[in-house]
Amino acid sequence: QLKFDGKDRDLKVTLGGPELVDGRFLAALRVLHANDAEIVLQHDLGTLQSLSDEAPFGLAIEVATLRTIIGLCAIVLQHFPTKIMEDESLLKQGVSSSSELAIQFRIQKKSLIVNVMMEMSKRVKLIQS
Repeated sequence: QLKFDGKDRDLKVTLGGPELVDGRFLAALRVLHANDAEIVLQHDLGTLQSLSDEAPFGLAIEVATLRTIIGLCAIVLQHFPTKIMEDESLLKQGVSSSSELAIQFRIQKKSLIVNVMMEMSKRVKLIQS
């Protein structure tokens, strides 16, 4: 149903924007962390894809899911050749206009990922309090 497998599979997920985390990705992580097939079947796909205040499988599974998202974001950030501060330093040094555009784009992508991590961390703290 999430189209991560099969003929019409789509392995691309998104972070940031209005949804913050791709609903298909969120649902898949929640199901992976759930250890009871019956509880999974009790919820509709829309609920599992929603990053609302509700924790459909309970608080422990929700925290594990959010922490997984944070960890995966950290891995994605590590694959960039530079840190945000290094990019900002490059811009201050002066680069060609095409390089400037590429560096600004890279900064925006990294900032978006960092924002997702911060939002997920806030949610974890809220759940744990």
